[in-house]
Amino acid sequence: MSSGRKVTVESLARELGLATSTVSRALNDYADISEETRRRVREAADRVGYRIGTEPKSPREPANAVGLVVEVWSLDISSPFFGQFLRGVTAALRRGGTDLLVASSDGPKEALATYDYLIAANKVDGFLLTRVRTDDPRIELLNRRSVPFVCYGRDGKPDDYAWHDVDTADAAARSVELLLEVGHRRIGLIQAWSAINFVRLRQEAYRSALATHGIEADGRLIVEAGLTAEDGARAAATLMALDEPPTALICDQDSLAFGAMATLRSLGLVPGRDVSLIGYGGDPFSPYSEPPLTTYSQDAELAGRWTAEMMLAALAGTTPQILQRLRPAALISRCSVAPPMREPAALAELIRANAAEDETETGGREP
Repeated sequence: MSSGRKVTVESLARELGLATSTVSRALNDYADISEETRRRVREAADRVGYRIGTEPKSPREPANAVGLVVEVWSLDISSPFFGQFLRGVTAALRRGGTDLLVASSDGPKEALATYDYLIAANKVDGFLLTRVRTDDPRIELLNRRSVPFVCYGRDGKPDDYAWHDVDTADAAARSVELLLEVGHRRIGLIQAWSAINFVRLRQEAYRSALATHGIEADGRLIVEAGLTAEDGARAAATLMALDEPPTALICDQDSLAFGAMATLRSLGLVPGRDVSLIGYGGDPFSPYSEPPLTTYSQDAELAGRWTAEMMLAALAGTTPQILQRLRPAALISRCSVAPPMREPAALAELIRANAAEDETETGGREP
């Protein structure tokens, strides 16, 4: 490669006789690229002084597309929320004459390589970000590359970029207040992954709401679970095994509440009577759970539409700081909240009695 020539991922790929995507993935240490290829690419990059994100900017033709990189580790793409969110996004982008390009990655490091590739290959004009982490390297990368983006969610310092979010912290605080009003004092919190910023915000609000009523949060009542019903079932099993289990559960996702209900039933308890539950998200299945789940709706389709409309505004040159919107979650009150029937110690005794009865009925063997 001759000196003085602009060095890009594409020019590096041409010199090596490799695909642009292969070079980008090799530079970001993708596991699916052989060590020999990664070594060869790194040596060539060092030889010409190439570093990711340092190629000079030049005018480029609009791609008329927006990218959404799905990190499958942090987003349950089988959830109704994802489909509803995409429906809102695509409807708004279509009206703006813009396509949606969806890519996927298996983890945070692979995601950054995907962003780099899509930018270098001029596949998209900007990005939508979801499941925003408290310290999110995607935001730093896109700011550094001067690529427009809009977040559905916020990081720990949401000052200098465009975002649209639902006030999940307020929903968590209102959940605590609702349960306290009907008499609960020992309230469990089943959470998604702590790296995601909305999880941090919800825990802070939960702790603060309890403190307002003179109740110190018990760390044993806070369980980091995940996003699926199976995660919620495991977390509920952990909480209900305590000597003083919670008489109510607040869940970061409706799916976690569905799993928690299954665990309660397996312990011989009646969800909504023996243990109250409040979800979050407004899952379309929540009216049909048993009992119908009290939850907070974030209207996923509306969220997708507003986020996409903000993206179109950002692409049109609107200052990112103007494109910041926080809206409340709407309480949907159903049948999963009631006054506590018994004290936590008595609830633990009931769980033990149910287990002993089951063991007697099965003769001490697995059914």
